[in-house]
Amino acid sequence: MISGFRDVTPQAIAELYDRYSERTAALLGGSIHFGHWPDPAESAPAASVATASARMTRLMTDALGVGPGDRVLDAGCGTGRPALQLARTTGATVTGITLSGEQVRLASAAAAAEGLSDRVSFRLADVAEARFPADSFDGAWLFESLLHMPDPRHVLRRIHDALRPGARLAIANVVERAPLPAASRPALDTFCALNRIAAILPLADYPALLADAGLAVESVTDVSEHSVPQTLRALCAAIRADGTDVPPEEREERRTLLDAMDRLTVTPELGYAIVVASKPRRP
Repeated sequence: MISGFRDVTPQAIAELYDRYSERTAALLGGSIHFGHWPDPAESAPAASVATASARMTRLMTDALGVGPGDRVLDAGCGTGRPALQLARTTGATVTGITLSGEQVRLASAAAAAEGLSDRVSFRLADVAEARFPADSFDGAWLFESLLHMPDPRHVLRRIHDALRPGARLAIANVVERAPLPAASRPALDTFCALNRIAAILPLADYPALLADAGLAVESVTDVSEHSVPQTLRALCAAIRADGTDVPPEEREERRTLLDAMDRLTVTPELGYAIVVASKPRRP
């Protein structure tokens, strides 16, 4: 069963990230994606989340295999931290796109602060509608952004067309490892609704989804036990410790989200994976 709400709109996603990106990034150490802990038994205090986030970004960077001078598309760039880390460690040039004007502001400021504005740029665009020249990127990633997209097949076809032959696409995403028990479904539905998630797909669906877009799967890596419970626990702890004064309606929404995440922390069927595919070379 696919979890999510397929009527999620670009406007709703933009409003969510315009409102919460800066605060969420502060709670998670700069980025707004799941982290990676090598030891599944390691506890995840809030102070370790930034390191874990950088570690997940490194896994994605290694998966792309790009180098100096290569052009990379970051579709759903968030606050820009992953793109900046990618550019620093590989020498690649990165184009980040997002639906959120606030994220463009935060990411552009971070690029300027790190002296990387010449190689890393961010702009407002919807990957489902953006027009890129054919064969114009040497790599692309969807770093926890595909889950917001009601028509992932269409997005993957767009990215396929923008990649040069032989280039890779790396996807990091929350997935369903197995069908969720009925008791866990309401918590996941709440999590999806509050985070404007269009769909959480079964991990088993990815090979066919990518093949339909003309992309060849190279690897599927389930990192759930190194990521999901630790990140959710750390985020819950950070939210509970956050002393920011929020309006009453937001406090209620926060309590609802915390309850859902607490339940999902002990739901092993909810997972996280890195999927790598490539555009076949021409004969």
